[in-house]
Parts: sequence; structure tokens; C-alpha cells
Amino acid sequence: MLAWKRRLGPMYAPLIYKQIYQDQPGQEIRAILGDMPHRWGRMDLLSRMALLEIGRILQTAGLLDRETNRISATNTVGLIAGTRWGSLTTDLAFCNTLLQGPELASPTCFSYTLPNIALAEASSHFGITGPVYSIFAADNPMNKAIEEAVRWLSNDLDISAMVAGELDIPPSYVKETPPVARFQILRRK
Repeated sequence: MLAWKRRLGPMYAPLIYKQIYQDQPGQEIRAILGDMPHRWGRMDLLSRMALLEIGRILQTAGLLDRETNRISATNTVGLIAGTRWGSLTTDLAFCNTLLQGPELASPTCFSYTLPNIALAEASSHFGITGPVYSIFAADNPMNKAIEEAVRWLSNDLDISAMVAGELDIPPSYVKETPPVARFQILRRK
């Protein structure tokens, strides 16, 4: 599980993920991602968190081909993330660029102002071809995502596994709640 802690200043990541903020991350991140996504340099933090944790969990479960670092075409895997705030942090950052005038609004921020974008980045990078979407849940987003994943596994026999989890960066006005990216693999019994 990736977890960030807040102190009285900016967020900091566990030692292995300190490079998440860099455009050219080190070996720890490259070991999870394989080839670096072309958009890494302009990705928002939520998308980077999703890529790393989803990649880590797919590797741990043995679902990624060792040569391509992608899910085999013979596996249909889906991805569901529960969220309290979606892309609100990026939405607010985009609004701040609008304050400088509409002609100065950031197209980079705007491209990450939907909660499904982080999951789309991960599904594109790792070859996830099943259902991929976010669900909003004020209470226990992880459980809501797991319930949704179980529903997919129960009703669609073509799906071999679901990645379900929680993905959030709380806005700055929410105190004592750290960002979180945690996922697990669910398989048909």
C-alpha cells in the first residue's frame, strides 16, 4: 500500500517513492513501471500514485508478462477505485490557473480533471482491458470498490480478475487525512 503522511508542510512519500515527484524517477519506480509512460512528466500526483500501486499489485500477483510488463492478452482484468474526492485536488489546481485569466489556464491540469483519468493511465500502461472506472463513496471507498469488483466477477465469466481499491488525495482543507493508493486483486473462486 502506498500511503503518504502529512506534516506541517508538503506531503512526503515513503523512501522508495520519494522520486514520484520527479520527472525522471529512479530504479525503484522503473522496476514497477518498466517502460516509463510518455506522459509521466505531466501527470498529476493521483495518476502517478495509481500507476505505481496498481503496477506493484499486478506484479505481486504475477499478472504482468515479464518481458512486456503488461497483462497477457488471454486475461481480462478490470479496475475499480473507490474515492471520496476524485480529482478534486487537480480540479482546484486548474481553477487556480484560471485566476490568472482564461488564456493562461493550464491544459496540463485540465487533462487530469476527471477521476477516471488516473485509472485510464494505469489501464493503458499495463494493458487492462476489462471494466475500468471510479466510484464515489463518502464512507469506506475501499469496501465499495471491492463490492463492485465482486459483482463484476459474479456476473461476467470473461473477467479473470479485478483490481479493486481506494485512490484519494484529500484537498488541503481536510486535515489529518493522508493521501492513499491501495489496491488488491480479486479472482473468481
